[in-house]
Amino acid sequence: MKRILFGLLLAGCSRDGARAVDAATQPASMILTSPAFAEGAPIPVANTCHGADTSPALAWTGAPSGTQSFAVVLTDASISLTHWVIYDIPAPTTGLPADVEKLYAPSNVLGAHQTESIQASTVGYSGPCPPMQAHIYQFAVYALDTAQLPGTSASTMRPEAIAEIQAHRLDSGTLTGTYGL
Repeated sequence: MKRILFGLLLAGCSRDGARAVDAATQPASMILTSPAFAEGAPIPVANTCHGADTSPALAWTGAPSGTQSFAVVLTDASISLTHWVIYDIPAPTTGLPADVEKLYAPSNVLGAHQTESIQASTVGYSGPCPPMQAHIYQFAVYALDTAQLPGTSASTMRPEAIAEIQAHRLDSGTLTGTYGL
């Protein structure tokens, strides 16, 4: 029941005009983990706007054959708001380091590209920052059938990147956490 409700929540449109990438309602065989927090556990303050606002380290397994690249998306599932999109992560990669640089082409994830975050002045990761009550956040990794998302550039916005991720998705895995003051 919880998975169905979560899937329905993600199926709606996001506040930023993009349809949320719906990892919860389609079968997934990939596994996404983090040394920073366990599935369903609180996200560390360091990975939020109340701390250093750095991305947590992530690791994944179970990518299908034919995977040419990966993308990672962070969504506030409580309000269907996309916080972070990083894509063009090379196929041999099995995770992201903590504190991915906040640049279009971060040097600590060679080959990858990031969109502008929910903060208009920030490219890359913008962590959990709920206004009052705790929210549910979902990190999702996507195995893609293309080495680079077609038609993307430094000016690509989150909704455009998400549409391309959906169009090229082979499989996915999720890691859900909570955060609130």
